Amino acid sequence: MITQELKDRLIADYPKFEDMTHKFYKKELSIADYKGQSGAYGSYAERGANTGMSRWRFNGGRMTREHMQFLADSIRKYNLQHVHFTTGQCLQMHGLDGDTILSLYKECYDHGIYNRGAGGDNPNVVASILRGIDPRETLDITPYATAISVFLMEQMFYIKIPRKFKMGIDNGFDSTPHSTFKDLGFNLTKHNTFDVYACGGIGPNPRIGIPVAHDVAPEDVLYHVKAMLMVFANHGNFKNRGKARTRYMPAEMGGAEAFIKIYEETLAMVKEVEHLTINPADYAYEITKTGKRDDSVENYRIHRQKQEGLYYVEYHPAGGDANVEHLLAALDYAVTLDQVEARIAPDQALFFINLTADEARKIAEITDDSAENDFRRSVSCVGSTICQIGMQDSNGLLKDIFAHLEKKGVDTRKLPRLHISGCPHSCGTHQIGEIGFHGAVKLVDKKPMVAFILVDGGSEHMGSENFGKMAGNIVATKIPEFLESLANILNESPEPDFGTWRMTHKAQYMELIKAFE
Repeated sequence: MITQELKDRLIADYPKFEDMTHKFYKKELSIADYKGQSGAYGSYAERGANTGMSRWRFNGGRMTREHMQFLADSIRKYNLQHVHFTTGQCLQMHGLDGDTILSLYKECYDHGIYNRGAGGDNPNVVASILRGIDPRETLDITPYATAISVFLMEQMFYIKIPRKFKMGIDNGFDSTPHSTFKDLGFNLTKHNTFDVYACGGIGPNPRIGIPVAHDVAPEDVLYHVKAMLMVFANHGNFKNRGKARTRYMPAEMGGAEAFIKIYEETLAMVKEVEHLTINPADYAYEITKTGKRDDSVENYRIHRQKQEGLYYVEYHPAGGDANVEHLLAALDYAVTLDQVEARIAPDQALFFINLTADEARKIAEITDDSAENDFRRSVSCVGSTICQIGMQDSNGLLKDIFAHLEKKGVDTRKLPRLHISGCPHSCGTHQIGEIGFHGAVKLVDKKPMVAFILVDGGSEHMGSENFGKMAGNIVATKIPEFLESLANILNESPEPDFGTWRMTHKAQYMELIKAFE
């Protein structure tokens, strides 16, 4: 799937990364200059500029047995203590020195993990985590997701784009790839074709994607990828990084109709001169393992696959930060099992797939620090203790919330999943949560206090996508108590969950927010 030529290309400029990293950690290169270059190699310096992170990219989040064994070996070899599951289906290792970052980059490459292009102004794609195993699916999108991932690694060397380019491809049931509001997204239809959306995105000036094509044959998706990359390269803003994302292009080109016209013309040209039709057999992925069906094993974390007698287990640690001891134990066990793989989900979870019922029970038992309800599956970026541009400690807030509610013995089953970002850039996807927060500052008695803007009413679900609106600014120390009060109200109401309750009690909800401002 990945040619030797591409493999050689992915490691060819490693000496440049090595040189800049040595200079940076010797304080011979500025933070800004290093950040502008190192992201292309999947690494950024952390706050304080004494440590950095290593971002490992996997094809649609797929970790093979070899990958799992390598991860376990690396955790032990380098004593990795902070392993983070990202919303981009990557792993991030935090708190590393420069030499470790460089060693991991080379060792990842040797084990089929290609981190070149995992950050910076490069294209990347996320895919439905249950592709190929979802009992509801009518088409396995795996060959097409894989083909896109490989194609993007090739194209990043040939097409210069203004900024990052995020893509999503879904199986028609899974909203987490956010296909309808990515720079380019493919949403599987009931006809086993794709509807294509472009110029979407979250963060400053969020936008729902513009529909640019309907009922596209799966084998033709690469034509759309190439066309959109070319439109971005030719019409994106190279002068102002603040407006260099695709979501700004339609307005600058004269509106959605003008953009679609250019898109369609570019697509026609690509189809005329390129040969990008996908043969799914080239990306074949077959699960031959079977097991014995055992309905008693299914629960909130363990679910049945479409393969006979097989199950998958979700491991969702708080804020996407793995308990390293539990992760190691799960990896050590998983690599002994037939055809078992792991997949990183876009909501900061790790799924172990292709398990028999007994194997699923064992994995779930090992990873017992996983979320037990949707609220505990809340999403958070790493926050300002690590991120250089983060305003506030989003991850710390989430864990403070969990600790407070647990100490108070609050039943959290009716609370929604939170989405928390350390700043307005929405790395914690705060704009698409029923309740979102992003880092801010609030003056209290003329003194600046750590605070978070509460964002109300977002939705990531296909067909009801919506960006939330600012509803209040709450001092960080009050947020756990705010959620305690909200949980108590919900638990006394007959409505089954927060979303249902909010529909008829919005005024009461707004009053509660105001009471904590």
